[in-house]
Order: sequence, then C-alpha cells, then structure tokens
Amino acid sequence: MDSHLAFQELHNRCMKKSRGAEARIQTLTKTYCVVPESVGAVQVACKHVVALDGSELWWDPREVGWRDCLQLLLNRQARSILGELPTTQSGTLMRESGLTPAPVTLDSRHQRFASRPENACSSKLKELHMNSSSSAPQ
Repeated sequence: MDSHLAFQELHNRCMKKSRGAEARIQTLTKTYCVVPESVGAVQVACKHVVALDGSELWWDPREVGWRDCLQLLLNRQARSILGELPTTQSGTLMRESGLTPAPVTLDSRHQRFASRPENACSSKLKELHMNSSSSAPQ
C-alpha cells in the first residue's frame, strides 16, 4: 500500500482494478465458452482480493457509501455466477450464489485484522513463559 495514498483514493483504485478484473474474467468466460457457475471460484479469488485490498484499514461500519459500492460489485458477481436477472433481490442472489454480503465480509476482515496483534502478543508471551519455566532450576 502506498503511504501517500488517502483511504478514499485507495478504495477508488481497488474498485477500479476490481471492475477491470471482472471485465477480463467475463471476456475469458465468453472466449472459452466456460459455464458461468464454474467461474464463481475464480471470480471470488480475483475480484475479492483486489476489491478488499486494505479494507482492514479503510472500512468504517458507519460509512455506507463504500459498503454499498462493494455490495453492488458482489451483486454483479452473483448475477454473473447464477445468470439471474437484474431485478433479482440481493438477499436471494447472495444465498443462491454462496457469496457473503459486503457488511459481513468487511466486518470479518476488520475483526481479524484487529485481533492479529493481540494473538501475536499472547503467543509470544506463552512462548516466553514456556522457555522460562523449562529452563528454571529444579
């Protein structure tokens, strides 16, 4: 991540790259006549990684715009996996395609990121405690 990049700019850049990845996947799907259902895992692997880059830092649960932008991307992805109409409700799309809604995904990533230092510190303390207790004279 570029240190001179504001979070809004990072988010915009990630979403632009994700839309580009989406277009490339659609082109490959049409070129090689791949069934849309089998492209689902590739879409998740490519588009989610790009769209969620740095989301641990820029995600704020009070910010509705970024969440909605990501949810629209997930809706397009679910429609391409299932071949559904644009009028299909997003809840149905998420359930049938097996994708996780944007707020749940973002909250999960944010919580995992917040728990990393805590887990790293506790495991380091356990390791130090084990080393000190095993080397203690008896």
